[in-house]
Amino acid sequence: MTDQAQRKGYVVVPVEAVDLDTMASSMAEFLTAAGLPDAANSGAPQKTAKAWAEVLLAGYRQDPATILGQSWPDQTGDLVTMRGVPFVSVCEHHLLPFYGEAHLAYLPDGQLTGLSRLAALVDCLARRLQVQERLTEQLVDVVMDSLQPKGAACILEAAHDCVGARTLQHRGSKVQTVAYRGDFADNPGLQDRFLRLVLGGGVAGL
Repeated sequence: MTDQAQRKGYVVVPVEAVDLDTMASSMAEFLTAAGLPDAANSGAPQKTAKAWAEVLLAGYRQDPATILGQSWPDQTGDLVTMRGVPFVSVCEHHLLPFYGEAHLAYLPDGQLTGLSRLAALVDCLARRLQVQERLTEQLVDVVMDSLQPKGAACILEAAHDCVGARTLQHRGSKVQTVAYRGDFADNPGLQDRFLRLVLGGGVAGL
């Protein structure tokens, strides 16, 4: 784990620390306690353990501080936006999924990063036990720490199974969270441009 990851509280779990057999055994106990012994004795516990370890919690295998990697000189200094990055995460309160899209932007101060790396950062931070508000803040913090831009912004739009799956009349509702850093925090015009680009389908520069 890098010093930056440790300072920011980004837990990194080595793959050898994951015990699939114990996870599966615990799931079997859960199903038995729920009065479902047949399900406990099926292949479901092992498949569930594998899904959690290899997919839903896969973000713990990476250090978010290293995701953006090497950067290269920027020639324009203009706004970079990336909209509609799909993600799935797990609510740390109910252990149920929430999923949606992330919209990111940063205003370079001499350095750029690959767009695929921004998507990888969303995936890394999302595939952990999360709350949406914290995930939004973490995304802009890592962009600021890694690229040192003039500013960064993020909007997350997500549906939560802890709402929709438990209360059917709320199914389809979405939560929006926003985080601004640097110039975005102090410049309403820049915020408006970002919002029009990622939510209104605007064109850069308008």
